[in-house]
Parts: sequence; structure tokens; C-alpha cells
Amino acid sequence: MLDSQQETIRAVNRTIRDFADDPRIPSDESWEFFCECGCFTLVGRTVEQFDQDEGGVWAPGHKTEAPAETV
Repeated sequence: MLDSQQETIRAVNRTIRDFADDPRIPSDESWEFFCECGCFTLVGRTVEQFDQDEGGVWAPGHKTEAPAETV
């Protein structure tokens, strides 16, 4: 489950992605997205790479596994 900071960063990243999806911009253009751990490290991705990153945008080594939910 995402916390509110991660949800905000993910929303900002989606806005950047939507802005980048312009037919006048080359499809291989790299855009800077924010790492979703909250550190605000910029991570370069093309629109295609962003779309393939279903788990979000993370700087190398920044994604941590969520703790197992208890039942």
C-alpha cells in the first residue's frame, strides 16, 4: 500500500508522462521522473520505459519490499 507521499509522487510522475506524450516529441526522448521512495532522486525514462515500469519509478537500490500483511 502506498503512503500519501508516494501517491503524490506517483501522481506527479503520471502528469510528467502525460505531458511527454506529445506527437511532436521524439518517442525516444528521455524524461526525468521522481523516485517513488520519496528521496526526490530524478530517474531518466522514456515514455515507453515509464509505461513498462508497472511497479513505479525507483532509483537503483531504492525499492524496498512491502512488509507482509498479516491476516
